Amino acid sequence: MLAGFIKGTLGFGVGLVSATLLLQLFPAKPTLMILVLPIGLSEVGLLVTTGISWRFLRAHAAFFLLLIPGAILGVLGLLVVSTTALYTVLSGYIIVFLVMQRYESRAYNFVQRPGYGIASGVATGILGGGFGAAGPPAVPYLYLHTRDQPRSVFVSGMAAAFVVPQIVRLPALIVAGRFGVRKFILGGVAAILVLTGLALGSCFRPHIPNDIFEVVVKGVLLLMAGQLMINAIV
Repeated sequence: MLAGFIKGTLGFGVGLVSATLLLQLFPAKPTLMILVLPIGLSEVGLLVTTGISWRFLRAHAAFFLLLIPGAILGVLGLLVVSTTALYTVLSGYIIVFLVMQRYESRAYNFVQRPGYGIASGVATGILGGGFGAAGPPAVPYLYLHTRDQPRSVFVSGMAAAFVVPQIVRLPALIVAGRFGVRKFILGGVAAILVLTGLALGSCFRPHIPNDIFEVVVKGVLLLMAGQLMINAIV
């Protein structure tokens, strides 16, 4: 519910926040697999409400197509790497995300380099397929190319970039025999909680100072990154 609430107020955080919080309580791999349903459904809901900008998708077809092989690599990594490696990578991922938020102007200058769209598509797919969270490579690229367009184009682009890896992820996990009835039930319950939090966040958004809320969220994420790194070491 907290992850959904943050998503409703800030527009991001379902995968990142839910994973970092839930991994303090539950085993890493099953948790990251179960999150495929709440993450996927929350992004589909966002696409339904904002619409899909097909013109933007066609203009950046290479980025969105490369999400597919990237997601396959991410799922394979989730299946074969150790839990310690998962904790370490996710902790580093959170730190990179926070650093990029701090140095946005430099990040956007880097995004303009030739070939970043290709690298960003693959990286977004890998992170989306492996962890369900793909903020750092996707946000700067999509923001840069939608600055002169309606905000809905950016929102729908982000939702598409996040939902494609989940569409690849779910059947891949089923074929691998790692997503059975129990995970479907748990994932469905998690999806209901996320969507409830999303609705609450959308209602409260006008009444919450955005800058203060962002600072609180970033502080929580930083604490979680430290805890995940401790889990990896211990």
